[in-house]
Amino acid sequence: MKNLLNQIDHVTYAADFKDEKKFIDRWATLGFRELVRLKTERFPAEHIALICEDAKNPLWTTMTGLSVSDDPASPINQFVRRYGEGIQHTAYAVNIQVNMDELFASLKEKGWNLMTPVLNYGGTGGALLKQFFVAPQKPYGSFVEFAQRLSDKNGNPFNGFDTTNIDDLYRHYDDYSKFLERA
Repeated sequence: MKNLLNQIDHVTYAADFKDEKKFIDRWATLGFRELVRLKTERFPAEHIALICEDAKNPLWTTMTGLSVSDDPASPINQFVRRYGEGIQHTAYAVNIQVNMDELFASLKEKGWNLMTPVLNYGGTGGALLKQFFVAPQKPYGSFVEFAQRLSDKNGNPFNGFDTTNIDDLYRHYDDYSKFLERA
């Protein structure tokens, strides 16, 4: 699969809820600003996308994320308690010519342990986000995402996130981590 990945789409950190401001201020010194803040319901948390604007690059090429929760039982706090503040996942941008279902099947056939099926989310104007996640090796550990951002009819790629895809991810992450703990 030649030209499978374009670049890193984003890196998301997990941190203690009380350290949110410190984290954002630290990234601000590098030129990052808050783009969007989403609150999830199923697994109560705040998910914050920070970007460093660069006119030469699409929005998400210089994006980092932060997930924090004031719910002690949240998967985010499970990560922070076990491993400390740090990179929870790295997302790789999949080339738009790649069929995500075929990529998923190919990786599964090659023995990759995948945490989710291919998840699909529609944006405004027909833009689409397709993503799937590689399972962590230990409960509530770091994991990998493959993300594909497809454009709308005007050529604008899906450039964000929504609470549905984040809640779906955390449902799978929590379920898989509990499975690992039982194994």
